[in-house]
Amino acid sequence: MKGTQSNWRERLTTVEQEFVELWGTMSSLWGINPTMARIHGTLFITAQVLTMDDIMERLGISRGNVSMNLTKLLEWGLVKRVHRQGDRRDYYESIHDVWEMFTIVATQRKRREIDPLLNTLKRCRDELSPESLGAKAEEDTVQDRSKRINDLLKFLTLMDSLSQRFFESHKSLRQAVELLAGDGGE
Repeated sequence: MKGTQSNWRERLTTVEQEFVELWGTMSSLWGINPTMARIHGTLFITAQVLTMDDIMERLGISRGNVSMNLTKLLEWGLVKRVHRQGDRRDYYESIHDVWEMFTIVATQRKRREIDPLLNTLKRCRDELSPESLGAKAEEDTVQDRSKRINDLLKFLTLMDSLSQRFFESHKSLRQAVELLAGDGGE
């Protein structure tokens, strides 16, 4: 019995480590650094409330690195600070709802990537307007560029509006995805 229990714990530890490494690898797709993802992955997969020292020990990273990345995770809302009575240390835990987690990541990516893109496209559109270019705005080349920018701006603005409706809350995203999948979440 003891051998089976030991084997079970080893497997659990292996799965946790594989998950944390996968989370770190996936971080580039989410636009965050691998260490931030590994810290979040550790807190998420273990569902444990950990101190900064616990995280340092598990991941073998420096206090400064853990502190900096926990600050970012707290700012994003992916991690919460927890206090335990009689203990002055800060503890950290991941949010547990995967829908909420992915809504937060998508919202942050939109803020950092899509919003600046929309602002740049609007500036480009304005630079090609008759108010900016005068008679030159009627040239075929300017008209072509202007149409391309306007088409892209219309598309991205529509997608932005749609995403804002989805990301109003993680429940909105879940309902939309379940509706599109046609399975009602079953």
